[in-house]
Amino acid sequence: MSQTADGRAALVLPALDRAARGRLAATLDTTSGLLTPARRTWRTRPVVADGRAHVWFAVRRRGVDLSLERYKGLRRATVPLVRVRRRYEASQSPELLLALADELERRGVRDVPHVVRRLRDQARWLEDGGDLRGSPLKALPRENVLLDLLSLPSP
Repeated sequence: MSQTADGRAALVLPALDRAARGRLAATLDTTSGLLTPARRTWRTRPVVADGRAHVWFAVRRRGVDLSLERYKGLRRATVPLVRVRRRYEASQSPELLLALADELERRGVRDVPHVVRRLRDQARWLEDGGDLRGSPLKALPRENVLLDLLSLPSP
């Protein structure tokens, strides 16, 4: 856990691409629950993690992101969790995944039980020395739409 510029506690989530060199992907302010992506567009902006926000996994060919959205998808913040490429693999640390799971659970975000369970499974997998290509998050079905996590079988 780090601190923001104004001294508040925050989870700092690094970018996972090979050229990131310590670049920031997003921060989650643990006081206010504001998830702030480093890159912003008209749709990708800071989102407050609360009971009106939805959380889901965006599973793509080269990795898995955690997406938090409000206002029927008009406002979204995305955090990279896993990147798997031919010659490069990266993941957020197990400690950071557990802290993120705890924070989302504490804030009561919608769809959180399934997301929290999978984040904790991923952290346990990494702590046990598992390979990223076979990790629980990478094993999720690839979709470009909102995953209905309730319909996924339990591991």
